[in-house]
Amino acid sequence: MRRILQLLSGLAMIGVILPSILFLAGRTDLKSVHYIMIMATALWFLTTPLWMERKTP
Repeated sequence: MRRILQLLSGLAMIGVILPSILFLAGRTDLKSVHYIMIMATALWFLTTPLWMERKTP
């Protein structure tokens, strides 16, 4: 389960970075960039805390 969450988290991070690069290259429009980045950000915030270890004092 941890590996699946890490994979989803990594894909979400790619989904945050790649649309801006595609927009700068003129490959996509701004509305699509906004939608993809919002979805990827939400996915990242949902998946990352579930697999990251937190050390308790």
